[in-house]
Amino acid sequence: MPIYRAVARTSFDPEREHVPYPGQRLPGNLPYFVDNLWEFTRPEDKPSRRHAVYASPTPELALDGASGPRRPRESFIACEVVPRAPLRTFQLSVADARAHPDLPVLRDAVHEKIAAATLDEKLAFAPLFVPGMTRAELAAAMDRSAALRVFVTALAARVSVWSDMPDTAKGELFFEIEEGNSYTLHPVQA
Repeated sequence: MPIYRAVARTSFDPEREHVPYPGQRLPGNLPYFVDNLWEFTRPEDKPSRRHAVYASPTPELALDGASGPRRPRESFIACEVVPRAPLRTFQLSVADARAHPDLPVLRDAVHEKIAAATLDEKLAFAPLFVPGMTRAELAAAMDRSAALRVFVTALAARVSVWSDMPDTAKGELFFEIEEGNSYTLHPVQA
């Protein structure tokens, strides 16, 4: 299945070979606690959103995802992602992660628990809200706090992102470029 990205026309370089991103990406459209829970529950064979490149199943959706109120659609070019080797991809059940059903479910569960928590419990829950917590870091914090362990375990049981059926027509895609792999972008008409 072809996948597409939209990039700014001003920075588009058809010769550029895109390689793995050197660091970790923090979410701009998800609460940190949701990002942390998704990373904590991520199956080993799935790509990490922290190191991901985002894409769409159609050029039109790629342009829709890139553009916005201060970023007009015509300032972007839709491109097919052409990898050198197969990519580890994952497709969501929704067109944008910020619309995933996990968000209100997890938010409501967090609000309910925090509203009734003591100060000591709130402080124990703090690692869940730290940007970019790795699975190992969150697990280590849970080992030190029974309250956090119970809270995260209950929330993790409500995560559905990894088991949802993908929407192959509209679902947001993301992929990791593993060491030694790369991709180029080939412009398409949208």
